[in-house]
Amino acid sequence: MFNSNASYEATIAWNQLSGENPTLHFDTVKPSEFNFSHSVSIETSNKAKSMNTHFARLTNLKPDQKYYFSIKDSEGYSIIYHFSTVPDVPTERLSFIAGGDSRDLSETRRKGNKMVAKLKPHAVLFNGDFTGLDTPKQWVEWFDDWEHSIAEDGRVTPLVVTRGNHELTNHSIRNLFNVPHKRIYYDVQFGGTLLNIISLNSEIYKFGRQKLFLRNSLKTHDHFNWQIPQYHRPIRAHVAHKKEMNTEYRNFVPLFEKHKNVRLCLENDSHTCKVTWPIIQSEGFGSEEGFIRNDSTGIVYAGEGCWGAPLRAANDSKCWTRNAEAVNQVNWIFVDQSKIEVRTILYENVAEVSDLSEKTRFDMPDGIRLWTPSNGAVVTILPRR
Repeated sequence: MFNSNASYEATIAWNQLSGENPTLHFDTVKPSEFNFSHSVSIETSNKAKSMNTHFARLTNLKPDQKYYFSIKDSEGYSIIYHFSTVPDVPTERLSFIAGGDSRDLSETRRKGNKMVAKLKPHAVLFNGDFTGLDTPKQWVEWFDDWEHSIAEDGRVTPLVVTRGNHELTNHSIRNLFNVPHKRIYYDVQFGGTLLNIISLNSEIYKFGRQKLFLRNSLKTHDHFNWQIPQYHRPIRAHVAHKKEMNTEYRNFVPLFEKHKNVRLCLENDSHTCKVTWPIIQSEGFGSEEGFIRNDSTGIVYAGEGCWGAPLRAANDSKCWTRNAEAVNQVNWIFVDQSKIEVRTILYENVAEVSDLSEKTRFDMPDGIRLWTPSNGAVVTILPRR
């Protein structure tokens, strides 16, 4: 997981099935005979969801660096995995896969996971509803399926996670992903001053302490090129029976709109696919459900979660909806100083897609299928004018 600054820190988690006294060994070069230069003891562990989850936090890492690691215990070493930190300069382009709602259909979500392994993003922004019932059995199955996101050479993609409504308590996310705040709201910085990701918790009060955190995070990172909030429940869902999240509308959106570097929000929950035009709050002529299109200053809202949950019809579009459709998908997001590009991947043909590398991660691989609705496959988001 990336739980703070993605250039300098990372947290490794694993389920200790057997063996005693585990330590995590790591290095910047792949060692022969497990001769690692560094080691770190576990920071914490717990028995949540019938697993023996251990966490090792790595600090003072080098930016834009590949790190190899293995877990050693009384029974020997695990295989050698690796991950990469993010450059600490805003001039380097970044790649993300974003999505959520993987909760029910294991075969489907494994296809999305395999796409992560092939596209080599800098991180995955996973926006809640990992499982359907939050039971130990389902969580074990989820982590077994998540192993399909590990590339053949052992590359692990770090996660930045958010709580969904099917995580019945904050403890589920805290105990399994070691997020830095017990109420599951926090921010993670990428690329120096390029990007601040803000993970919010749609399952608790939107005012009070969470609103204060959001206000402070946005203000602290106002000099960044971009800030992207992610939260589970969409403010205006595109599935008709889903309720309107007026508490988010009242408490989150005015803060988003106050900061010109917020031009994209990531939402999930509804089990459909949507992208809006840039919109702002309005009750005036031409508005609908409290928003109106404004290409100069508006925010694009993308989602709404199809990583393995049963699909629902996109039957509640608005006048400011760019496109919406019920398709299994994840968002593929490129970020640089001049723009954000959002593509939507239809991942079910993942077996036909060729592998990228960290050097070619911005290429279009052979076999990739993009959602190409009437308004085009690429949503380009520019700085506010």
